[in-house]
Amino acid sequence: MATLKDVAAKVGVSITTVSRVLNNRGAISEKTREKVFQAMKELDYFPNEMARSLSNRNSHLLGLIVPYINHPFFSLLTDAVELACRREGYKLLLCASGNSAQREKEHFSMLRANNVAGVLVCSRLDDATDYLKADFPLVSIERTISDIPSVSCDNYKGGTLAAQELAESGCRHVLLLGNRVKKYMPAYLRYQGFEEECLRLRLALRKYHLGEEDLFAEGLQDNLAAVFDEDPLLDGVFATSDVLAARLVTSLASLRKKPERLAVVGFDGVNVSEYCNISTVVQPITQMGAYAVHNLIRRINGEMVPDRTVLPVSFLRRDSSGPGANVLGR
Repeated sequence: MATLKDVAAKVGVSITTVSRVLNNRGAISEKTREKVFQAMKELDYFPNEMARSLSNRNSHLLGLIVPYINHPFFSLLTDAVELACRREGYKLLLCASGNSAQREKEHFSMLRANNVAGVLVCSRLDDATDYLKADFPLVSIERTISDIPSVSCDNYKGGTLAAQELAESGCRHVLLLGNRVKKYMPAYLRYQGFEEECLRLRLALRKYHLGEEDLFAEGLQDNLAAVFDEDPLLDGVFATSDVLAARLVTSLASLRKKPERLAVVGFDGVNVSEYCNISTVVQPITQMGAYAVHNLIRRINGEMVPDRTVLPVSFLRRDSSGPGANVLGR
């Protein structure tokens, strides 16, 4: 069985340095951190392995890895997870990866090194199975990972609800505004549901994709005019998150050439949609967090849990959609 000393020897640093890396303390270079975690992986080392095998079930620490904390969806989800942990008598260790593959792997290793009983993960990596091991208690949120239970919302239904709302708003030429998203992400299904429902409803559909990690739509305003210039008949937009919808609505004022009317529907049901009075497909984010914690604790206790838990969405109409609605105020 590998020891802390073995890891230090393999990297060529002191045991103290390895300990600081594991506990995320002190000024350690990124290069050294990477070497330490790579050595741990090669040696299959996790501290106190024998103690962990006996005490994991009694540990009252859970880990949560999210890509961002300042995004409204992940902020609300984190709050829901923490509340559910408290109700179950657990403490939460929170990690934000910044959507960095290396940081996500480091956080996972750090959480295991700190003897958490299990981990909830919102991974956006191409191959999370490279480091997420099914023999350790894990639950994935809004991501499908082989052999790991997941919790998500009914994204496909959400997409169909958005298309139906735009049709009821009188829209005939609609825009799908979203980030590029991989097919392994459940969010892909909201795109698919919207597209297929538009086809069924005979709505003319255009798509505009932002960068995969431009979750705050910072690149939207520069290209917004071109989107509407290319298709002046656009009269409805489905933004695949409330943040994108809010960015769209607030950016429309800068357009010199605007459509006659425009209905907008978002997705998530976070507070920014309320602030901007935007209709939205509401994810049950609080329930998703609670289910994820519940399923993880069941896994820790050796119980069977569903491979996939898919919770229903709902639709909340505000002033940005519906018959006669127009976010341009005409």
